[in-house]
Amino acid sequence: MSEIKRKISFPSGICTRVCLDFLEFMRSIGLKYEGVEVYRLRDICIHMNKNAVDMPVLSKDTVIDIAQRRDGEAQGTQLNRIRLLRKLAEYMVSMGFDAYIVPKNFAQKYKYDFKPYIFSREQISDISNTAGKLKYNPCSPYAHLVIPAILRVFFGCGLRSAEARMIRNSHVDLDNGVLFIEKSKKNISRYVPMSQPLTEYLRNYADEMGFSTPSDAYFFPSSNGEPYHEKTLRDRFRKLLSEAGITVLNNGKLPRLHDARHSFIVHSYKKLTGELGMDFYTALPIIAAYVGHTNINDTERYIHLPAFDYSSITSAGSPVTDVCVPEVTFDA
Repeated sequence: MSEIKRKISFPSGICTRVCLDFLEFMRSIGLKYEGVEVYRLRDICIHMNKNAVDMPVLSKDTVIDIAQRRDGEAQGTQLNRIRLLRKLAEYMVSMGFDAYIVPKNFAQKYKYDFKPYIFSREQISDISNTAGKLKYNPCSPYAHLVIPAILRVFFGCGLRSAEARMIRNSHVDLDNGVLFIEKSKKNISRYVPMSQPLTEYLRNYADEMGFSTPSDAYFFPSSNGEPYHEKTLRDRFRKLLSEAGITVLNNGKLPRLHDARHSFIVHSYKKLTGELGMDFYTALPIIAAYVGHTNINDTERYIHLPAFDYSSITSAGSPVTDVCVPEVTFDA
């Protein structure tokens, strides 16, 4: 078994070496190929090894089989796999191997029709309280401290999974209550201010963890000092949801960890436009900058407004509509 970064192993096979070389090449040019991307590449490698006979090859039949959308799969997941498959094929061709490159019009244009689950404030409180009751386990000695803390950061700052899992001590300013997210999605860095209660909670957490001075150690470590694997954290989150009384959705599944980010954005948007009376055209750029979106369109896709939000959004927009939209009267 060939070992790569983050202890994700690839099975032995004719095509394994070229897949690992591709991975190292992509990292060498500054791209973050970790976690999900590596698992996708391993899945592609397994398919390639099954069909290769005496040398690395990426045939058209293999490519079409890998690229097809799977049962119950989100379109975005399929397109991400196709992008990776295309990059691998281009790399193989450049290295003199036989590889079929997926046509750019292979899949339908992406249509964002996904509906996330928005946690209510009461549910967020229930999840946090349930996580706070975790007991010490010698097999995972930090979990009872790390899991409650990292979940509060997900719900309180709307971070992406990797942003929270990979953050280091040196990037957590507990004096000023600010997180520094370094080179996240699209290689963008940003500062994320925290609320006073969350900052105080993390100060206590850091004391219990024994973080006395800033360092390059991970702020939310697993038992071996490395970041939690995304799947491990996801499984723990689902277990906590069940214990907190969060029921499964109509599709038979529990809400996702990433739904915490959706929930943060929706609740923040509601507060800015409702409680604070901010114009919604002003609120969106503020939220976009805070959560690390490069344009407003990305943030708009996260605004899934439940019924109870509409009144506050409508009232926030009334100063604009009252001026710009004339009142229409009808003569009797």
